[in-house]
Amino acid sequence: MTEFADYSPALWRGHDYESARSAYREYDDHTKRGYSDAKVSKKTSKDLVVPALYSEAVATVIFWIDVTGSMHEWPKTIFAKLPFFELESRVYLGDDLEFAFGAVGDATTDDYPLQIRHFTKDADLEVRMKELAIEGGGGGQTTESYELGGLYSLRNVSMPNAVNPILIFIGDEQPYDFDDPEQAKQYARVEISQRIPTHELFTELKRKYVVYFVQKPYGVSGTPKENIMSDIDRRIYRAWSSLVGEDHIAFLPEAGRVVDVVLGIFAKETGKISYFHKEIEGRQRSEQVKTAYKSLETIHAALLEPSSKESGSERPALESEQLLENKEEMR
Repeated sequence: MTEFADYSPALWRGHDYESARSAYREYDDHTKRGYSDAKVSKKTSKDLVVPALYSEAVATVIFWIDVTGSMHEWPKTIFAKLPFFELESRVYLGDDLEFAFGAVGDATTDDYPLQIRHFTKDADLEVRMKELAIEGGGGGQTTESYELGGLYSLRNVSMPNAVNPILIFIGDEQPYDFDDPEQAKQYARVEISQRIPTHELFTELKRKYVVYFVQKPYGVSGTPKENIMSDIDRRIYRAWSSLVGEDHIAFLPEAGRVVDVVLGIFAKETGKISYFHKEIEGRQRSEQVKTAYKSLETIHAALLEPSSKESGSERPALESEQLLENKEEMR
C-alpha cells in the first residue's frame, strides 16, 4: 500500500500523488479564509467545541493539533495525507475505528484557543478537519493551552467500547502549569472548582488513554538537516517528558514525516513493528525512513530489544551506546 500511489479504496477513489498535492492546496486556501469566516459569522469559542464526544468504536484516536503560527505547514500536511492515513490506520487498529480532531491555541491571546469536532471516519474526516478554524495565533512564549485539550479529553469524552484509546498531541510548545477554572468553563466546557495542576491532569489522562506527544522543533519553518534540539526544544522536551515519559515522545523535524510517525505509534501499540518497517521502507526514500526511525527511537526501543533477541524477526535493537549517542545528539 503506497502513500501516493494510484490505489482506489472505495471511499477515497482516485487518490494519488497529484490529488494529495491538490488537497494540500485546497486546505491551504481553506485555512486562509477559515478564521476570517468564523469571525464574520460571529462564531464564539464554544461554537467550535462540541459539548461532548461519544464513540462506540473499539479503536478511537483523538488528535490535538497545535494550530498557532509557529506550526507553519504542519496542519495542512496532515490534511493532505488523510486518505492514505485513514486507510493505513486500519491495518494497525482495525476497521472499527474512529478519529476526532481538535485544535489547540493560546487561551491568553486567541479567539478560538480550543476546538474539537465529533468522532468520525472514512470520507467524513475531510469534513471534520475543515470545520476547524486555523487561527495561526499564539502567545509567542513557548507555552500553549494543551492542558485545556487534556481536560476536555478527560471530562467530556465517552468511549464505552474502546480498548486502549489513543490521545496524541502534535505541537512545538509546552502546556501551561495548570487548568484555570474560568478558562476551563469558557473554552473546554468543563466546570472545575479550583486550579488543576497539569501534572495531576496528565496522571489522570494516562489512566484513560495512551498519551503521546509529537514534537516539532520550535520556530522552525523549514526542514532541519538533523534531529538536533535547540535549547528551547530541550526545555519543551523535558516538560513533556515529565508528563508522558520519553518513551511517548517523538521529536520530529519534518512535517512530511508526521503521518509516518503516527503510524509508527500505532505499530508500537498493536505490536506490528515488523509490518511498519516493511511498509515504510517500501514507500519512502532512505533518508525519509531514517528521519522517521530516529524520531520513533525511544518509542520503539522497548519493543525492539526483546523481540529481536528472541526471534530475530524485528529490526536489530540499537546498542545501548548508539542510543546514548543519539540522545546526546538530540540534546
